Amino acid sequence: MPGTKPIKVSIIMPTYNLAGYILETIQSIRDQTYPYWELIIVDDGSDDNTEEIVMRLNEERIKFFSAGRIGIGGKIKNIGLKKATGDLYAFIDADDVWATDKIEKQVRALQEYPDAGFCLTGGFNFNIPYEPVEYFYKQREGVKVGKVFMDYFRSELPGFTQALMLRRECIHVTGLFKEENKFSDLDFILRLAWHYPAVILYEPLFYRRLHNENYSSLSWEKSYYEGMELIRSYKEQRMVDPKLARESLFNLYINFGEDCLLHKKRGKALLNFFNAWTKRPGSIIPLKKTAKTFLSGFKK
Repeated sequence: MPGTKPIKVSIIMPTYNLAGYILETIQSIRDQTYPYWELIIVDDGSDDNTEEIVMRLNEERIKFFSAGRIGIGGKIKNIGLKKATGDLYAFIDADDVWATDKIEKQVRALQEYPDAGFCLTGGFNFNIPYEPVEYFYKQREGVKVGKVFMDYFRSELPGFTQALMLRRECIHVTGLFKEENKFSDLDFILRLAWHYPAVILYEPLFYRRLHNENYSSLSWEKSYYEGMELIRSYKEQRMVDPKLARESLFNLYINFGEDCLLHKKRGKALLNFFNAWTKRPGSIIPLKKTAKTFLSGFKK
């Protein structure tokens, strides 16, 4: 309709000492086929030249805010949300990239499905830009619409805010990110999923960089413990039934144990595989993982 105000998307980007990646990330936003966006960069006390790089771009749609060192992702994102002026909100980390049509396709999806409160996309992890290491979904095309809250507890959906776009009004119902811990992204998405249907675009439109400076790489153990607390919390609130909570903890313990093996923490791996067995005593998976852990100790 002529004269209709375009839908504006506010993109929140937390960053900390990622000067080596941020320009590539910003360029993936500047290359978007959808032009009505603002990028709100909230710097978490970087001591590299991140600010200089951003300021040099002299882009009217890009706003840079220095928050000082906070170290809590939820608090940094909340600062960005409070400064956002858009109709829709999206998030990107300063070391990841988007497909050029990600915003356009998510905006269109939320227009097509007005009852949905938020939209998620597919994506993949990478070491070398645009070369997939691991896809988030086996399915890479098509659309799913509906309630997805239970899907998260079945480990069927990843909890990446970088794949998320939500309507501004959802925040009034779900609230902002929790600020008590470093890893509040999944809880934020779960609260969205509890209140609103979702649109999932399975097409890979978000690309997540893997490197040693990732928040998840630096605090991978803490994220698992907080995931356990999250499951127990939703169980106590009777938002998930005990059987599903037990299954979710089983999967979490297995994944935690596998990561412990990757980090050469065999004792902790064995403990997590045992914890998984207590949640599903009839499963052979923890026994196989335990045997694998013992065998790894004999290898050079």
